[in-house]
Amino acid sequence: MKTYIFKTLAACFLMAFTACSGNDGGETLPGTDPGTDPGTEIEGDLSLSVSGTVIEANGTDAVTIAVMKGETDITSSSKVYVVNPSGSTESFQGTSFSTTTEGDYIFYAYYGGEKTEDVTVRAFKDIPALPADSKPDQSTGFVKRVLTIQHTGTWCQNCPYMKKGIETYLQKNPENCAVFVASHNGDTMAGDASNAVNSYLTVNSYPSLSVDLNTSNMIQGALNDADLQAEQIAARINQAESNGCKTGLSVAATEPEGKIVTVNVKVKSANVSNCRVAVWVLEDGIVAAQTGGSSNEVHNNVLRASNSTSAYGDGIQLDSDGAGQNVYRVDVSAVSDLSKCRLVVFTSVPNASNRFVVDNVVTCSLGGQTSFDYE
Repeated sequence: MKTYIFKTLAACFLMAFTACSGNDGGETLPGTDPGTDPGTEIEGDLSLSVSGTVIEANGTDAVTIAVMKGETDITSSSKVYVVNPSGSTESFQGTSFSTTTEGDYIFYAYYGGEKTEDVTVRAFKDIPALPADSKPDQSTGFVKRVLTIQHTGTWCQNCPYMKKGIETYLQKNPENCAVFVASHNGDTMAGDASNAVNSYLTVNSYPSLSVDLNTSNMIQGALNDADLQAEQIAARINQAESNGCKTGLSVAATEPEGKIVTVNVKVKSANVSNCRVAVWVLEDGIVAAQTGGSSNEVHNNVLRASNSTSAYGDGIQLDSDGAGQNVYRVDVSAVSDLSKCRLVVFTSVPNASNRFVVDNVVTCSLGGQTSFDYE
């Protein structure tokens, strides 16, 4: 009798263990290859990819979602989720995503108990179209331009010397690679954007001149000889140009809508993983009295607004090919005359000291386009 009871209990235990360790309905276990014996692991890293990171929120523009385990597409056997702009998480079915609602959509997937990294798709309405790319398969060989910042103020007695040096440089170098910006301090043209730049570079001497947001090659003070000052400026710009660049930019911008400008930016690179983008608004033709100058001095290239609170911009999500796209809405309410404005858009990357410096920079008119520029 005791032997019978023991056998019955053993059989029940075996049945219970089998039920707990099996899979429902005979489906393949997560994390195994459906085309091979159950339990055969698929080799490789788990990742979720999207065919683009920006779409127009019109219900038809779409991106394709794929989940990969190494070289194997496992989308159909993965659990994909999306966090919508309201913050709620939903299960995502299928491989194509479109929407009519603006905002950030965060995708991730689970497979075999493992989770992918998050990937964000941003949806916007009325995105300005980027210009055609003359070399869509190329991610290197971009023309390098140098962001050259004049740190100045209307109260500064010697700042006109730097201004004359810049004017002389431009006269002597009409085909130059510099993009000039005037970052004001302590006057009516100063603002959050210029204050962030001057603070990031710890500017404590006016005038000063910096290139590519790099503190190692700044000019502090100015020479009263415009020719010598121009030579000094040229040396800094030429040095920065010789470093080359790793990124290229394509830009499209709307005309101002109220006090907002919408800017579409695409970045291409070959070997960059950590990249930021800044969109600056410059204004020309501002008349203001200048100490050491005139009572009706004309100030150009004045930094008036930025997309970011950081001097070196905000991060941009790059795909496995080193490309990324984002749309920025820039508040231009601080601008006096929008008809005299243009955009400066740049990428920044960490240098050897892990400090962000400018890699490349382009300009774009409001309502205009700037295409990738190849050597």
